[in-house]
Amino acid sequence: MRRAAELAQVTLAPGKSGMVSQEDSRQLAFDIEQKPIGKPTAEAVDLLIQSTFDKHEPGLSLPPVRVSGRMRRTLGSYMPSRKQIAISSRLLAMGDENDVRQVVLHEVAHAIVHARWGDKPSAHGREFRQVCNEIGAKPRRYVDVTTEKWQSQTRFLSKCGHCKVLIVRKKRMRSVRCVCGLKLYPRSWRAVAPAEGGAPGDWVML
Repeated sequence: MRRAAELAQVTLAPGKSGMVSQEDSRQLAFDIEQKPIGKPTAEAVDLLIQSTFDKHEPGLSLPPVRVSGRMRRTLGSYMPSRKQIAISSRLLAMGDENDVRQVVLHEVAHAIVHARWGDKPSAHGREFRQVCNEIGAKPRRYVDVTTEKWQSQTRFLSKCGHCKVLIVRKKRMRSVRCVCGLKLYPRSWRAVAPAEGGAPGDWVML
């Protein structure tokens, strides 16, 4: 698997058990039935990929980009065996437009190299650099993406089994008090981030 960028690991301190204030509960609790949680969408990424192919490698097309929540150490990859580009859900949820564009074009360059020369060229050799210069990508092994701010945007989600309210906290907590008054001991927390362009309380999975 070819790697576009290394994603800094984010380690969060475990939360202390205990009650949270009623004000904090109101601010961080949302109805899961009204606010479904899904992966960030990749329609714009697919359009960028296909428009680049149309201009620089007519006739080449790939399956829709795969959005992966399991990509923790990479932001993007191209799999020659499947002829498919995969993008980290974290990149789509929290990266800016330039970050997404540079990672996607890096993987597009790999796809074009594979289409033109097969498996013979080295991963980031002369052919790769040539294609990068052609499509406007930086001809480097890695894409520079600043991820430090992503830690402050990450939240953790659980659901009250009694009232079905979605509870969002800044940390994974051993216990938490729901707005319904029930004290919960969540077995797991799901990492989420605010949905770009969404209303307050709209979240996407990481």
